[in-house]
Amino acid sequence: MSRVHKVIVLNKAFKLWDFTIRQLLMMVVAVACSVTLLSQVPQTWKVGHLPANILSAITFFCLCLPLVKFTDLKPMSWWKNVVLYKLGLEPTVYVPKPEEMTAIYPDPTIIEPKKRTDEFYIGSN
Repeated sequence: MSRVHKVIVLNKAFKLWDFTIRQLLMMVVAVACSVTLLSQVPQTWKVGHLPANILSAITFFCLCLPLVKFTDLKPMSWWKNVVLYKLGLEPTVYVPKPEEMTAIYPDPTIIEPKKRTDEFYIGSN
């Protein structure tokens, strides 16, 4: 009889409610920011007949949801580089500088011996 063993895939991130731990922390920060936004906007402001503080908090949180899920598509360093390059905070042209203490390659002092390859061909003397 054969035995069936459960396979545990180790290279996948632990997910809880389809979010990784980092994404859950980002969602907690988004909730905290939306609650802060809810308390900072005056309650007397209205957009149509809706209070502006509730509308702004819900809109902010709803914008944060896809931004948090986008971290599944690409790593955080990729998104950081995209934002920094688009805002012009990172240089896009790198000018190489010569290094002072490096060895010259190939070394000009090495002289290779000349090989006589013509003696192995048919018709050579």
